[in-house]
Amino acid sequence: MSTTEAVTRSPRRILRDAVVWGALGLAVASNLWGLYAQGQPGPAMFPGFDKVAHLGSFAFLMLTGLLAGFRPRPLALVLAAHAALSEVVQHTLLPARSGDVTDLVADMAGVALGWLAWRAITWCRSRGAR
Repeated sequence: MSTTEAVTRSPRRILRDAVVWGALGLAVASNLWGLYAQGQPGPAMFPGFDKVAHLGSFAFLMLTGLLAGFRPRPLALVLAAHAALSEVVQHTLLPARSGDVTDLVADMAGVALGWLAWRAITWCRSRGAR
């Protein structure tokens, strides 16, 4: 970003960027805590809650990353690698945790859901600009 670009950014745009980057930071922190905490982070509210948490965490990561300006394909590849690595780490290095292929599937579904949400947001924005 050039100096001129930084000067001409509106206060609304600056606030939006701060909110998006703050949300991305929260998404990263909560994802890392959820995946790498020594024990399960919190009680299961219902059967399958763990899968919903995986899906939501990765959807939030993908969506906030895209809103922050990351390109979709590289971000999806990084998140896919992170999801796979997290299951290996849980299985091999965290004695109170276990790796699970269905968690990986939920993670990938979350990435897809986050991408779809971003597409919907950008579509709505483009329709409003007409």
